[in-house]
Amino acid sequence: MLVKIRDIPSSLWATAAFRWAGARGAIVIVEGRHPVLYTDGSIKCGRLFLRCKTIAIELGAAKNGSLVVGERVFINTGATIVATHSIELGDHCLIGDLVAIFDSDYHSMEPSRPIRTAPVRLGVNVWVGRSATILPGVTIGDHAVIAAGSMVTDDVPARTLMAGVPARPIRTLDIPDGWRRE
Repeated sequence: MLVKIRDIPSSLWATAAFRWAGARGAIVIVEGRHPVLYTDGSIKCGRLFLRCKTIAIELGAAKNGSLVVGERVFINTGATIVATHSIELGDHCLIGDLVAIFDSDYHSMEPSRPIRTAPVRLGVNVWVGRSATILPGVTIGDHAVIAAGSMVTDDVPARTLMAGVPARPIRTLDIPDGWRRE
């Protein structure tokens, strides 16, 4: 991958920040501005590409949270992925711009209801389209596609195209193991 000279300082800064947070093997390539990193929790990361052209990406783990990012994951501008409990992104995931992945409600709606937290897991080669939202407790199977603007409230089977608010299955995808989106 070609890295523009003006993006090298952002890439070095992000790689150092991830390694400082405990992601020793992290190699982070940033195109554009610095991402906003939350490093109070546990972070494990493979090779990661962040495109922060117009809006910074918010990424990391809050205190007691765990973020695991697989190999060759791409996250586009304006995405928010901050673990307060546990978020895992499998290898070769593509995260569209303005995507929000939450493992917590962050506050209660009523005094009698506690804050809800539940792990979020994305399998291998998952593609999440622009402005999609993934809510706490969701597991998305390998090779699934989440359409732009969708809100995922329930688990998604492998090789399924989901769309809508709330997201519903549209069709099954014929994707062989080992195939990757480029």
